[in-house]
Amino acid sequence: MTASVPWARHNSRFTKSFEETCAWLSVHASRSTVSEYLRVEWHTVGGICHRVYQELETANPSRFDSLENIGIDETSYKKGH
Repeated sequence: MTASVPWARHNSRFTKSFEETCAWLSVHASRSTVSEYLRVEWHTVGGICHRVYQELETANPSRFDSLENIGIDETSYKKGH
């Protein structure tokens, strides 16, 4: 039997704070660097990032709820264009 706790995500062995730190570091460094710094396996970093991403995507309200326009500066479909 498992219990839900407010400081950890479902199916996680880590606290939310640790996972958020790991995900933030993953944006700024390689997976192997993050795993060495936080002393976890490199494949664990991927699982943590996946859980954090899923929570962000299912958050209410969504990150895109108030989105009105998307601007694209330049587009190209061939090299040099």
